[in-house]
Amino acid sequence: MIRVATLFLFLFMASCSPYVGGPTETPLSKEQEESVILPPEEPEPELVVKRMTVGMIGDILLHHPLYTYDTYDIAFQEMLPYFNSIDFLLANQESIPGGIELGLSGYPNFNSPSHIVRDLKKYGVDMISMANNHTLDRGARGVQRAIATMEQYDMPYVGAYKSYEDQATERVVEVEGITLGMISYTYGTNGHIAPRDQPYLVNYIEEETIRRDIRALKEKVDVVIASIHWGVEYQLRESEAQRKVAQIVAEEGVHILFGHHPHVIQPYEKRGQTHIYYSLGNFLSAQQFDSTNIGGIARVTIEKTLLDGEVQHIEVREPEFLPTVVVKENARQFKVYPLQSRTDAAIYSEQWILDHIGLPNWSYEAD
Repeated sequence: MIRVATLFLFLFMASCSPYVGGPTETPLSKEQEESVILPPEEPEPELVVKRMTVGMIGDILLHHPLYTYDTYDIAFQEMLPYFNSIDFLLANQESIPGGIELGLSGYPNFNSPSHIVRDLKKYGVDMISMANNHTLDRGARGVQRAIATMEQYDMPYVGAYKSYEDQATERVVEVEGITLGMISYTYGTNGHIAPRDQPYLVNYIEEETIRRDIRALKEKVDVVIASIHWGVEYQLRESEAQRKVAQIVAEEGVHILFGHHPHVIQPYEKRGQTHIYYSLGNFLSAQQFDSTNIGGIARVTIEKTLLDGEVQHIEVREPEFLPTVVVKENARQFKVYPLQSRTDAAIYSEQWILDHIGLPNWSYEAD
């Protein structure tokens, strides 16, 4: 036992003794410390969120005396701040702007002055949807003259075309770093038929065509937007035919569908990831019966999230609706107002309209 204890004590003391005779570390000099190359720090991932709004106004249908105006400044001036608060704004120019050379006219075969395009551009409209039941009111010549006017005022358009090549050119724009692709179709053209050698003049609602167009476009853009002329005139609810087309569009992955033609407001719904406005009503017309003087501006927010330049997520959210009303101020002057400022001019209250469409109101931010 004594030998074991002695051996244990010897080993313990040896382990506590300083090591002698081995190499020792020499502290680095200041110059040596400065010359040491450290590995680079990993950069923090860069998260970027891009945001924009897209919107559409309803039917612009220039009955008498609207087609006699030299300017639409008075008609639109109250809406300028609302137009300017939307990053990308579409309009349904329902009466073909073939110009004075073809003879201006109202219902049933419309032809509107070319300066309606000039003034829509001036007030902030970024693209015109041309596919509707009045596209061929003045035949092929009316469409060609209207498109020449669009080009004259540098106004992008969709739904009617001047050639096969024009029709095959996809409508893609980039706004605030977000790419949008537009498509447009109509249920018909009031019995008018395009010449056999010019079938490209207007797009019709055809399931195979719609599916093909969406599939080709959605691989190239962040968001696909459809503008569709459909439904039953003066009906406050969407039809079964509208619901069937909406289902096709939703199945193919369109993000936003703006509908028009009924001349009155119809509800909003969301099918899957598709935001559907069935009808935006009349934005500017001389119709003043029932609720045909009520329309509005649809607005939706788009957000695109990128991490180190790679798209992580695209969200289409916050669907909203601003009710508007066309007021006949005298025998010749019709003017568009936010409904909240002219409740006396509509048969429905603003709250009734919002409840009917199923969306909240929105307002512009003053500078």
